[in-house]
Amino acid sequence: MSAGVLHHGQMIHTKHFGYRQISSQTPPDNDTIYRIASLTKLMTMCAVGCLVGEEVLQWDTPICQYLPEFSRRLDDVGTRSTLRDLGSNRTGIASADFFWTHKNGQLLTPKDQLVPLSTVISVSRKFRQSFVYSPWNYVLIQAIIEKVTKKSFGTVLQEKIFDPLGLQRTTCEEPDGSNISSAYAVADDGSAESIKMTPLSPDTGLTAVMGVKSTIIDMLIFYSAVLLAYKDQMQLNVDSIVGSPLHHLRTILAPHISVNKNTSLESQAYCLGTYRTALPGHLSRASLNASLLRTTAPTFGSDLYGMEIFHHTGNISGNFHSMFLVPETQSAVICLTNATPLMDASDFCAQILLGVVLGSASKLPYVQLAGDARERQLNWYARLSSEIASRKSNLPPREPLSSYAGTYSNAPTKFSLQIVQEGPHLNLIVQGHSNTSYILKPYDQDTLYWEANRNRELCQEGMFPRPHLQVHLIRFWKEGGTIKSLSWHHDPNTDPFVFKKEHQSGHLKL
Repeated sequence: MSAGVLHHGQMIHTKHFGYRQISSQTPPDNDTIYRIASLTKLMTMCAVGCLVGEEVLQWDTPICQYLPEFSRRLDDVGTRSTLRDLGSNRTGIASADFFWTHKNGQLLTPKDQLVPLSTVISVSRKFRQSFVYSPWNYVLIQAIIEKVTKKSFGTVLQEKIFDPLGLQRTTCEEPDGSNISSAYAVADDGSAESIKMTPLSPDTGLTAVMGVKSTIIDMLIFYSAVLLAYKDQMQLNVDSIVGSPLHHLRTILAPHISVNKNTSLESQAYCLGTYRTALPGHLSRASLNASLLRTTAPTFGSDLYGMEIFHHTGNISGNFHSMFLVPETQSAVICLTNATPLMDASDFCAQILLGVVLGSASKLPYVQLAGDARERQLNWYARLSSEIASRKSNLPPREPLSSYAGTYSNAPTKFSLQIVQEGPHLNLIVQGHSNTSYILKPYDQDTLYWEANRNRELCQEGMFPRPHLQVHLIRFWKEGGTIKSLSWHHDPNTDPFVFKKEHQSGHLKL
């Protein structure tokens, strides 16, 4: 872990723990590069702010005017969505990260298919009525930026943000050199296993979502610039300040959509690339800890009433991060880690540091909560395995295994699943990548399953935690006595994804 603290606009503390590379027992330092994952999003929106300031983009122009191919989508998302809607995650587009990567760092959809695919992703909530944290919104933002500038997204960030701020070890490309954190996953027994990293350079189309790589020092420089420019723009009621490359921060840091139906816009909301919470509040909102602890997640700042905190996490396999920004005191806390954890240590460590910086007298039981969260993740998978065992009938498939074999695809998106008979089992292979495959076993006749095992999924295959029964079930469907399609409920917030056997017309239902 690398931790850094900014207070009154000055860098006051950095500290490093553990190893950036376990095999050599090399510790991280101020110059160690991490994949910052979704901490990228605020940088993305700052780049948009620059382009709005240059009148290259507009916050409220329908995005179909920038991406004509998106007009194939005839719902409100396709006809009315703006950059403001995308950046605030209020389009309602489902998460549907099924199409990007499953395991072993393997990307599944080429860049040129991302925008076409976004035109058929279903909505899981009503347009502009609810917050749905969907990476597809930022895929579209990257496509728009590259379309209007005729430059790669990485070049735009380099020119608009990195170079002007002097971020010397921050990049959208795959970084060079040796001082780079490796990626790990923590096993059930607390040991760490090396996992493969997903490539996220601009040619993947996913960089605006989670593709920046940076250091603790560069991140503190960036956040210092954001806080100072935001203060000046708010005080002077302007969108630009001479000497700062950051523009339109009043818009970027304004609350745009409440994060849930029981929370007011003023108490907790999503802005453009960051959350905003008025204390006291739940700063673990975007952390794995929120899913693990649910109602017992800590309420921070009981003695700091009304203070405004901007915060975000960065979570991908092998990297979990947390950051907090406090405009009132020009403070920032950031914790970067290089492992998929049993509980999100970056979240609790950053909250502890934040409490010290702000002089909070409130003491929260973080050690106890960390232990509770750890046990709950282990119990997730134990319960899932038990649920599968108790529900499966073990009735074999009703047809010979060869009847299920074949390619199941969606012609418009060019996304396909291959079912291959391998001895007594069927193997599901995603997009023809043998390192993204699932051995299917009998569950209940024409429904098969792949086994739930946390160590295998997270530590051997580099998967992200997904402890849901439906994710593990593959259902085959017959028409006229023959197998014609399969469904996979990979996103619990949408209908199952349905794939038709090749040589049949059909569509992908999301």
